[in-house]
Amino acid sequence: MILFLDFDGVLHSELAAEADLFGLLPRFESILRDFPDVQIVISSSWRENASLDDLRARFSPDIARRIIGTTPVIPRVKQMVAHREQEILNWLESAGKRREPWLALDDTEWQFKDHRDHLILCVRHRGLDDAVEAALRVRLSGRAST
Repeated sequence: MILFLDFDGVLHSELAAEADLFGLLPRFESILRDFPDVQIVISSSWRENASLDDLRARFSPDIARRIIGTTPVIPRVKQMVAHREQEILNWLESAGKRREPWLALDDTEWQFKDHRDHLILCVRHRGLDDAVEAALRVRLSGRAST
């Protein structure tokens, strides 16, 4: 399983103060520790201004080792629908993993069109809350279809 991870609105509230950035990272890491076969690809816009090593440095070493890449940056067209989805599909294709099961943990539903069934949607002002954790655990455990 590959999990495509957004940061803003997921690992912290979209409105988080700088001191509160990544406040939900411990919760995310706790969940992922229960699913050791899940690999992570960063799909967050943070990848546009930071190296993969810098992004990994935000995570605990055991989780950082599971971050296998970042999605490619596709030039944005204003309010392009399904932009993030296309970046994910491009990554899957270039990595030779088109047939791998995948999920996206994100707060922007409009960034997905044809593959919304792969989306675990966060509410941007709450991030990874109890409801999202429950949904993510169900999907990662294989108890729901993707």
